[in-house]
Amino acid sequence: MLLASPASARCIGSTDPLIQRMELEIGRNPAAAVDSITKTIAVTQPADTRRLAELYLAKSHALYMSGAPSAPYEKAMQKAQEIGGAFGPSDNIGMYLRIGEAVGTMKGPEKLQALKSVARDYEALPDGSRARTCRGIDLAFYYDMIEQTRDAMAFATRAYRNSGTDRTSIERAKAASVLAFLVSEGHDFEYANKLHSEAFAIMQELKLTDLASNEVLLRGYTHLARGDWKSGLADFEESARLARSYGNQYAVDYALIGVCEAALEGKMIARAAPACEHVYDAMAVPGERMAFPATMLMASLQLEQGRPARALQLLDPLMADGRGETASGVWIGALKTRAQALSVLGRNREAYAAMREAQAEAKDHYDRELQSGVAALRARFQTEELQSRLSAEERASNARLRLAIAVIVGSITTLVLLGTLIFFLLRHRRRFRHLAMTDPLTGLANRRATLERADEALRILGTERPRASVALFDIDHFKSCNDTYGHDAGDRILSEFARIMEDSVRPTDIVGRWGGEEFLAIFPAASAQEAEQIIDHMRQRAASEAFDFAPDYRLKFSAGVAVLEEADDRMGDCIKLADKRLYAAKAAGRNRTCASGQTEDIRALSERLQKEVAKARAASAEAA
Repeated sequence: MLLASPASARCIGSTDPLIQRMELEIGRNPAAAVDSITKTIAVTQPADTRRLAELYLAKSHALYMSGAPSAPYEKAMQKAQEIGGAFGPSDNIGMYLRIGEAVGTMKGPEKLQALKSVARDYEALPDGSRARTCRGIDLAFYYDMIEQTRDAMAFATRAYRNSGTDRTSIERAKAASVLAFLVSEGHDFEYANKLHSEAFAIMQELKLTDLASNEVLLRGYTHLARGDWKSGLADFEESARLARSYGNQYAVDYALIGVCEAALEGKMIARAAPACEHVYDAMAVPGERMAFPATMLMASLQLEQGRPARALQLLDPLMADGRGETASGVWIGALKTRAQALSVLGRNREAYAAMREAQAEAKDHYDRELQSGVAALRARFQTEELQSRLSAEERASNARLRLAIAVIVGSITTLVLLGTLIFFLLRHRRRFRHLAMTDPLTGLANRRATLERADEALRILGTERPRASVALFDIDHFKSCNDTYGHDAGDRILSEFARIMEDSVRPTDIVGRWGGEEFLAIFPAASAQEAEQIIDHMRQRAASEAFDFAPDYRLKFSAGVAVLEEADDRMGDCIKLADKRLYAAKAAGRNRTCASGQTEDIRALSERLQKEVAKARAASAEAA
């Protein structure tokens, strides 16, 4: 996902109904909204400084979203600064302006410190207010721009929770959109799509055509990130269609960037060429914020069309000054395209150096994603949402609790003794159950606990498709590790692999030790392709590990994947199918994943079992 950005996410957070109406107009057609806002400014009293300042903020945002030249945008921001500066740095307007100044004029550590300063003042904004939601969205968006993903995710979740007082507002839609974007960066595509759907539904209800077009664009990048370029291409083309319907050419150009990227990903060069060429002509101009990605994609097209020298002519000047503040994904794409062009031209040493740089940058980018804690923060966010609902139920039952307490007081001594006894019994029971359900070496769930958790997850999913994918893992050459370095080293390898599994899967996934050096993972509501993507990340993590207690051992594994539907929703049969595919992966040379084949064996086994059950029932009926 190279170019996605929730650029339309900024909002003012005003309590003024006029400003709120103007923000809706921007969401429908930003170019038309510029004229409307300009006319409103002309008739607003100079003494009404808050309204004037917020009108200029709205105008600057409308200009930005319509792709206007930078001069009118900067002039509107300057007027907002002149008028709104009087409200102080901790006022909502003051915070909006401080964020704009940090992003527009500062670089590196100075920009980060400025955002942190705003984040401290953010705490004083009233809970549930539009201002708190909007400034949270701003901080999430701009923290992500400078790759402070943990902070970005924290503010995105806070903005989304804060917007819960009005779940049909434009602020709620924008909070859901930003959160979807960040969750997608953390590779939880299912949850990202749910948030995209929520945002899109609100935008449609409010007839926010421009915002809806942008949301479809973001959803397209979520599809592209999960490897589904066809769905991504369909969304990008739909986004372009929506943008054309209200005449926003800049939004059309943005959507065509996605069309170019997705078509190149799918090797549909004839379909990519018109989009890439249009985007390059429209956006590869001085001062345009999308000039770098537009040029990089044009270079990729030239390479695919057999013109590697032209690709280098485009890339070399672009990359001469280093990465700067270019997004990681775009820079990695440029490095890879340059390496491929050099290789085609026979400049292999330079190609190798460029590819090494691309791989190092990609590893750093991936490590930042892992360290960002996006998945953990998302899990905590969902837990807090649940706790919020439970708190409402708790408040509703307070009267019943007070009555129960009054009854308990009458026999307090007996109940305390009984309660103490029950507490110790329950504590020991929980402890024994935990021990009985946990693998003592790795700390993962054991076979029994893994299957129980899988059953519970499938009950919650109901009939949703896909229901789940199942994967069996076997560590390659584990016996040789034991033989060479001893069983203590082997035990530590098992523990390290368990840690890698837990770090790589989604919060909703279930992992456990199956036995020996075999492990089981269950991915609820995931297709085989999604499971393979998670396993690929796991394999990359494992390959990068080095062990001082086993210096020459490299952690590799084979995996077999099966989807529950392939085994008629029988978990036992699905695991058997995954086991067969695991051994197929082993037979094919190890260190790989097999997700197809062997189905007929399982179906034959299932049919044989069904016949045996029917035969047994018939015999029983006959005997009766």
